[in-house]
Amino acid sequence: MINKSNIAYVIMIVIVILICTFLATLEYQNEETHICKVEDKWVKRSDDSDIYLVQCDDEVYKITDLLFKGKFDSSNIYAGLKVGKKYEITTTGYRLGLFSMYKNINEYKEIGD
Repeated sequence: MINKSNIAYVIMIVIVILICTFLATLEYQNEETHICKVEDKWVKRSDDSDIYLVQCDDEVYKITDLLFKGKFDSSNIYAGLKVGKKYEITTTGYRLGLFSMYKNINEYKEIGD
């Protein structure tokens, strides 16, 4: 026989799985195009991977690989962006300061001044 406490645990587990799935897919949502001038760039180092960060105008973006988008060229994108140059960038994700989340640069194209 199923009791109410077992149902409550199942519901809690389903909610946790849904929240985790939503957070894990945020990096793949919200594709946008921006025009920006690169002001600075740096690498945030950690034990398991590096995160490339780029400051354009008043916003900071990150450059990381995205498995399900087939994007594995983060280092090349980071190296291609030059401080002082203006670019049209395509990003996915959201800027959520509370979770230290940045929009992710997936593509770029240099444009004239």
